[in-house]
Amino acid sequence: MTAPTATALRPQWDALPTGLRAGLADLLGGIAVADVQTGGFTPGLAARLRLATGRHLFAKGIPSDHALAGKYRTEADTARALPATTPAPRLQWTGEIAEWVVLIFDDIEGRHPDLSPGSPDVPRVVAAVAGLAEVLTPSPLPQAPDATAELAAIVHGWAELADAPPLDLDPWECAHVNRLAEMESHWLRAAAGPTLLHGDINASNLLIDGTGGVHLIDWAQPACGAAWIDIVDLIPHLILAGHDPAAAECAVADVPAWNGTDPEMITSYAVAFAGYWARTCRQPAPPMVPYLRGYQRRAAGAALDWVRHRTGW
Repeated sequence: MTAPTATALRPQWDALPTGLRAGLADLLGGIAVADVQTGGFTPGLAARLRLATGRHLFAKGIPSDHALAGKYRTEADTARALPATTPAPRLQWTGEIAEWVVLIFDDIEGRHPDLSPGSPDVPRVVAAVAGLAEVLTPSPLPQAPDATAELAAIVHGWAELADAPPLDLDPWECAHVNRLAEMESHWLRAAAGPTLLHGDINASNLLIDGTGGVHLIDWAQPACGAAWIDIVDLIPHLILAGHDPAAAECAVADVPAWNGTDPEMITSYAVAFAGYWARTCRQPAPPMVPYLRGYQRRAAGAALDWVRHRTGW
């Protein structure tokens, strides 16, 4: 179950604190095999466990004083609230062990999807993401932050880049950075809604099981907002996987949330997403996540292709 994008350095099982490994063994009744997973965007524990009983579970965790520990707690809160019909692994236990925040899920025997052109995974993923709105409207998580505030604080970047243009902006970005800065917040007018959003749709947060079923994992960035946001999040990732922008949009053309959204709002969101990656890829790499900025640079390029397609600039 290797992730399609490896950006973080995860600890090997034997390198984990003895108290954490012993605590997990006591909680679960003995661990026969711990298969540490690579990839992902955080440097915490991620391991598929085969217990002495033969049961399979998935464990993830991070030190309770880590900057991302709050995200793990949010994921636990979200997972507990998800309806049983949500295509996501069930949370079996969460708590602290040896000063680590730990989450234990049902293990899914699966693989990350291939989002490249022609892959049969693409329509499966589109259908699964589009179907979330039916299950998660109204939001089952009362404390989920409002998308208009939560995403406004994250999905942006051009205003900062316009104020202090980096020397490595390409000629197109230099020519349009002020127009991009002006456009990147318009989509917030259409962001409010009653649906619980996953908020981080990408190939590393999707698994396809042996029957072709699609499962969404890592519910650490939930927000309550308009259903179109999760499906539109797929577009730059399809472009990153090799689709041209028109083909990426065609892949979601039959989704009601896409068709029912003002095209100008989608264009603004594309601009904001490109700005987010253009801004963050220029920041120092977080500890133990040495490859994140390189991934974000590639993602920024894909998102900019999408912006050029939609604006015609």
